[in-house]
Amino acid sequence: MSDGNPTATGAYNCTIPDGTEAEIIPPHDMLARFEEVNICAPMVRYSKLPFRQLVSQYNCHITTTPMILAKEFSRSAIARKSDFSTNVHERGVFVMRERRRSPDTNPDDAGIEGISSSLKSNERLVRGALIAQFAASDPVHFADAAELIWPHVDGIDLNCGCPQTWAYQERIGSFLLRKPETRTEQLIQTAIQAGVSHIGVHGRTRQQPSTAPVSLPSIAFSVEAAKGQVPIVANGDAWSMPEIENIRKTTGVQGVMSARGLLANPGLFAGHERTPLEAVKTFVHLSTDYGLQYGLFHRHLMFMLESQFSKSERYIVNQLQSLASVVDYFEGRGLSLYPDTANM
Repeated sequence: MSDGNPTATGAYNCTIPDGTEAEIIPPHDMLARFEEVNICAPMVRYSKLPFRQLVSQYNCHITTTPMILAKEFSRSAIARKSDFSTNVHERGVFVMRERRRSPDTNPDDAGIEGISSSLKSNERLVRGALIAQFAASDPVHFADAAELIWPHVDGIDLNCGCPQTWAYQERIGSFLLRKPETRTEQLIQTAIQAGVSHIGVHGRTRQQPSTAPVSLPSIAFSVEAAKGQVPIVANGDAWSMPEIENIRKTTGVQGVMSARGLLANPGLFAGHERTPLEAVKTFVHLSTDYGLQYGLFHRHLMFMLESQFSKSERYIVNQLQSLASVVDYFEGRGLSLYPDTANM
């Protein structure tokens, strides 16, 4: 599969293993053109390569790296190696429905070479997209980091919302929106005039805890403030498909982003009510192949299976100190965590 970048103005094709061509489309065009776009939110530490590749197998169209500090990334090869890795396999390939027919869509496209004859006239075969998120307080560091990572991703995101105290003290994240007198509409229009291609909106203030309900009316107002000039993505409280559908219907956003919902259930966007066992097996396989640090692997596993454990089981699994001990524990319960690699 090709791992190049789409141009800012259009798409090109990549070939998937069965020989079918999938369009490679910039993330903002995906959001503007297609219905029900699903996005994996940037998560500090957690949205690394194995997890991104996992959720891409479960109808997650766009994935995002963890928040990367632009200053360190632009200056240090060690930081770049630690903070970012990718490969040509991590993006999924999806059948996506267009909101409306493109002017250049031929009704007979379903029968041309490279496009499956099973596709309907409003469906396209599209490769997923990867966005790198940076935190920066200096435009030079941000530009340098973006230039370094651009050949490997499909988009660049600037974090303007991280509410953590350390980030605010470093003048990154929500510090960039520190002027309380600036109105939401003004912020959005300023960003649009600066040239952004889409905007993600988290429906909470910096002072609100993650347990506070997301304000869907505030996100809907952001959609109105954008005036259709760029797509808007909703972030927050996407825990189940009914909640996701309610977010879409209530706010009118072009995409929905999930963080904690996907941590708890990587199969969320594919309609699974809880983490499917095959997803756990796949994550074990990917984590082993890519050398994910055990502490991160263990935390991911606990997030995925916490709702399926009893209190005593959670205590036992929390004490396990290696991947081998995790596999042995589950095999003792009659569950093999090693996937059938022939089906990978």
